[in-house]
Amino acid sequence: MNETVLVEFVASSETEFFDMMIRINSLGNDFQLISGRDTYNFTKVSGKITSEFAVIIRLKEPFLAERMRISYIPDELKDKYRR
Repeated sequence: MNETVLVEFVASSETEFFDMMIRINSLGNDFQLISGRDTYNFTKVSGKITSEFAVIIRLKEPFLAERMRISYIPDELKDKYRR
């Protein structure tokens, strides 16, 4: 199942933000930007990726994986892994 999940990438410094954006831009069309915003000491970039691509990021891109928060997973995908 290749469902779309909503993710946030969170940077805690300006340098980290620029490094993060370079890596996010290298994802190409696999990442669909929704928004970017500053909140207190953090910068958050929200977007959509496939669940399959989220796993690839977790396994192959440790810098982004540390900063990635999955904020929405469809119920069908949750149910698949509960069984």
